[in-house]
Amino acid sequence: MRRILFCVLGLFFAASASYAQNNTSPYSIVGIGDIERSSFDRTSGMGHAGIALSSNRTFYQANPASYSVLEDHYFYFEVATRYKSVTYSGTPVTDISNNTSTDIQFKKLAFATKLKPRWGISFGLMPFSTVNYSFSGLKTIQGSNFVENATYVGNGGTNLFYVTNSFIVNKHLSIGLQSAYLFGNMDETETLSGQLTDSAVSTERNIYIGNPYFKLGLQYHTKLNSKWDIAFGATASSKTKLRANYSLLVKTGLTTLVNNESYQSNYFTLPNTYTAGLAATLKNAYTFAVDYNYQGWKPLNYSGIGYTLENSQRISVGGEYSKKGSYLNNILYEKYFLQAGFFYSTSYLKMNGEQLQDYGLTLGAGTELSRMVLSGLAIHGALEIGQRGTTNNGLIKEGYSQFNITLSYRDLWISKKMKRYD
Repeated sequence: MRRILFCVLGLFFAASASYAQNNTSPYSIVGIGDIERSSFDRTSGMGHAGIALSSNRTFYQANPASYSVLEDHYFYFEVATRYKSVTYSGTPVTDISNNTSTDIQFKKLAFATKLKPRWGISFGLMPFSTVNYSFSGLKTIQGSNFVENATYVGNGGTNLFYVTNSFIVNKHLSIGLQSAYLFGNMDETETLSGQLTDSAVSTERNIYIGNPYFKLGLQYHTKLNSKWDIAFGATASSKTKLRANYSLLVKTGLTTLVNNESYQSNYFTLPNTYTAGLAATLKNAYTFAVDYNYQGWKPLNYSGIGYTLENSQRISVGGEYSKKGSYLNNILYEKYFLQAGFFYSTSYLKMNGEQLQDYGLTLGAGTELSRMVLSGLAIHGALEIGQRGTTNNGLIKEGYSQFNITLSYRDLWISKKMKRYD
């Protein structure tokens, strides 16, 4: 089994590293870029609804409280990758024969286990936001009536290294705290064509971010009767000011005007974020889940030319069918599962009077690659088709499709007090 695991992981990382043509989005120019909504786990096929979900055989990452119900004496390991294709439309898109970008990237590395019967822990690395844009336009020279052709290019993003502790309070209630470090860098370049000067003027700004970030979570689950189980979940993250170090380089032709001028400031503020979810399971086979997410961006009073920040909301709904099997007439395991879901959200960006909207459908499926009940390798994938933005008021609409693949491995810790039987 370990040989199979290492071979699959090797192919997994090779595929992620061998092909990378980053998706661009003009909307990622604001703040720290496009904030990732996916946990790249089993919720990806359910419209990303999973705040109330937990399991003893796999871990859900949307809620820090979920790890407490994992089985004792096991460790859990997951990696994920995503392929994404985006097609752009709207008046600013000048070349319709070259209006698509594609991308495949490694997205997640996560580990979880139980330290005590009531104490679960997880740590890992996940993306938090992505910056990648490239476009051109006209810029008015400050203090004059002259305009220049300008090109704007940016890339980078932020990642989240987290450690989550999750505790069982009683047989119905669990709580958890995700303690994370948010870090990353963004490179931004503005180039003026040089129509009014002897040569082009370029301004390069490098931004390095590093800041603690915390998220609280709770889950309450109970059995209504012999057929139905229900659960409630909630998470909360408080407003966080991100500290940043800047470096600046300004050049005109071969002449350097400003070289590596460094300074420090509060670059951006993440808002108060609240999420709540409900889930119901019928006969241990059919699961239905719904989540609501709210982010309070508007009180931050952050704005720029042509845009403001607005409060954002997202609704996610999903369903799952899980086919169970039995081993030695009493141990249940999962043969496969099938999922479907949808989501709708209003973005925190309001541009040219239009608050951006994002909506889409998801499909998911998974199975175990090993016949061993107590441990083994599993794979699940999710297809997502959606649309963001609009062609109104000179904006760009992004139609996208993406496919996530997540590999999960579960096994017993080797212990002198425990023997393993397959």
